[in-house]
Amino acid sequence: MSGSAGAVRDLFDAHGAAVYRFAAVLLRHHHDAEDVVQETFLKLLRHLDGGGDTSNIRGWLFTVAAHAARDRQRRGRRWVPWLPAHDRRVAPAALPDEDGRLKTAREALRHVPERDRLLLLLRAQGLSYRDIAVAAGIRPTSVGRLLARAVDRWAASVGPRRANEDNGDKYALLERH
Repeated sequence: MSGSAGAVRDLFDAHGAAVYRFAAVLLRHHHDAEDVVQETFLKLLRHLDGGGDTSNIRGWLFTVAAHAARDRQRRGRRWVPWLPAHDRRVAPAALPDEDGRLKTAREALRHVPERDRLLLLLRAQGLSYRDIAVAAGIRPTSVGRLLARAVDRWAASVGPRRANEDNGDKYALLERH
């Protein structure tokens, strides 16, 4: 096994599940999310084989995954007519949710605009504003304002009591999606 292939395997072990969850929430289809993960890590292999920058691999992975998901969404809109039968949701991973907060947060996330959902999910993955700007295709100077609005819209749809139960950390529920 080449050094790049081994590095990709290690990076997949470290980040593959998070990239999959990210893609599954954006795309809402299990098979599309798997395809995005596969595309992302194949591009990573080519990136590493070509001597690409490795200083911010996590940011790079989520940027590539966001672009792949966006491309897949565009293709889906262009080629597949929408039918209610096609709108199957990916069931989120089973997590302990004794008081229903995660279910409420997930449901609210489904109802925010697509760009807001992308920004919230990128931030919940711990990406910097610069990385979020690259992944979302927006100006870096706009990230803070757009993200604050997205958090407010999401928190409003969660409900004021639920959004503030994590000591004011509105991202805490998103990180566990």
